[in-house]
Amino acid sequence: MRSRSWVRWGPTKEDWRIIGSVAFVTLLVAAPAPAQFFKVYPYKTADAGAVEVSYWTTFIPSSDGMIDYANGSSYSREDLWAHSLELEYGLSHKLTIGYYADFLRPEEGSFDYIQSKLLARYRLFEKYELPVDLALYGEYVIPDRQYSDAEKLEFRFIIEKDFGPWRVDLNPILEKVTSGPDIEEGLEFAYAAGIYYENMGDGLWATDRYHVVPGLEFYGSVGELAAAGGWDERQHYIFPVVDVFIPRYSDWKVHWSFGPGFGISDAADDLVFKSILTAEFIF
Repeated sequence: MRSRSWVRWGPTKEDWRIIGSVAFVTLLVAAPAPAQFFKVYPYKTADAGAVEVSYWTTFIPSSDGMIDYANGSSYSREDLWAHSLELEYGLSHKLTIGYYADFLRPEEGSFDYIQSKLLARYRLFEKYELPVDLALYGEYVIPDRQYSDAEKLEFRFIIEKDFGPWRVDLNPILEKVTSGPDIEEGLEFAYAAGIYYENMGDGLWATDRYHVVPGLEFYGSVGELAAAGGWDERQHYIFPVVDVFIPRYSDWKVHWSFGPGFGISDAADDLVFKSILTAEFIF
């Protein structure tokens, strides 16, 4: 297991100001675009030369919401299955590029490909060089025209801070429509955030073959800041999650993140289950 020396176990006043300021901003700007996939991105990227393959699954057993396709089809979000296949490659120990293919299966609809995403993730500086660890994430969404007529650009700031055994990740999100009838809309804002009991790599439970890290994640979105509605119109979720890590064995390692999500606003789905299974290979 990893070992790490800690000078202190509690945050300073400056640490609280940094985390508090970012959290305050994300909650203020945090809008109603239906979410199918939920992930808080950490500071760490894939190893240089590594290939990451991920399979994302989301199931929504309880929801009052609807999902509307550009072709005029409309389906209930209740009993919706969402799937995504992701491929990432570490160009260096700081820069990762990747591709997603997303699919939806409404209860009353067919299993359909809905969109592709091109992504890049870049770590700034080295770990602990700054009071917080920073990375940048960008993705470009190219939808199937039957699903949506709007291409989008999403940008995330990734802000990470360790407090003794705890790791905090904040992802303020900016999104801009780049094509279609809504191209004149302004920036949309959202957030993803998580706190995890990493415990110097051992998590809550560790053996020589794996370790288990519990956490709590938060997600929300409100659309354009100028047109943001009240609490009942915003989507907010809380996810208790479990991360299971199988450390590197020869040329591969595995990470599985899963947990239930609970909508804590009227516009959100009532209940969501998510799973992200990732394998990293070095050839």
